Amino acid sequence: MFAMPTFNTTMAFGSIGSLPDLVGTSEELCACLIVVQGARPGQRFLLDLPSMSLGRASMADLIMDDRGVSRRHAVLKVEGDTVHWVDGGSTNGTSINGVKLEGGAVVALQAQDRIRIGSTELKFLPRGDPEVYYTGALELRAQRDALTGIYNKGFILEALDAQFERARANGESLSLLIVDLDRFKQVNDTLGHDVGDHVLVSFATLLTDTIQRVGAVVGRFGGEEFIALLPNCGTQDALVLAESLRHTVNAVPIDVGNVPVPITVSIGLATAVPSTESSRDFFRRADKAVYRAKEMGRNRVEVAWRFA
Repeated sequence: MFAMPTFNTTMAFGSIGSLPDLVGTSEELCACLIVVQGARPGQRFLLDLPSMSLGRASMADLIMDDRGVSRRHAVLKVEGDTVHWVDGGSTNGTSINGVKLEGGAVVALQAQDRIRIGSTELKFLPRGDPEVYYTGALELRAQRDALTGIYNKGFILEALDAQFERARANGESLSLLIVDLDRFKQVNDTLGHDVGDHVLVSFATLLTDTIQRVGAVVGRFGGEEFIALLPNCGTQDALVLAESLRHTVNAVPIDVGNVPVPITVSIGLATAVPSTESSRDFFRRADKAVYRAKEMGRNRVEVAWRFA
């Protein structure tokens, strides 16, 4: 049984339930492109480098999920407050404000310019435009879990599909961890949902701190289930990360109002096989593995091996 913690809820939980200020002033200083029509309306592309390639290729700086966009469609050149669109001789071409560009054309973009490529329409916002900040705040709120501030289910599924296709195209490894807090219902039932929320927020921070890999996507899938998507990470490296996380959680109880709340986690691990499965098959293998971990006693990592 857990001891009931006594603490000042406001002091202990701080801003739980509200998202942190995730959009910094540095983003206000960047020009950006916003998708107004296409696969992901509202998506922003910050133009924060002197030169950025745009296209359908997985190696492009700005990747467009649109078959009507060429693999190397254009380059954005940023020089101070001026952004030039440099056409890459794309197959289907580019139209700006309804005017089709000649192949190889270089155009200085103006505020609110509408750029049509394939079936996607982009809007250009120059550096310092307040809409850059507000659209960023809205986009982040749509992507983030309201309780923990990490990515939510919708964003995770989009990232899963995108990373899976990149792994398929480039022959790269991709691993997935599904992490489930063991017997979490007992925490809620015994200590209350406020304490349960505190545990979830603290675990989200621990998970983010543990998964320190370039390109990793960490999120809350729902309830007490969390996800870590690991690009360029094979089974053995992912297993080391998973076991490190499990050991850390098991060794250090979460402090709630000076009362330690011990928790453990069950983890399912899968490494993608893009040549023989879909992204959803890949996810289902990891999901089955976490259920096996629970059935085999919890507080363990189960691997969905390729031949399983």
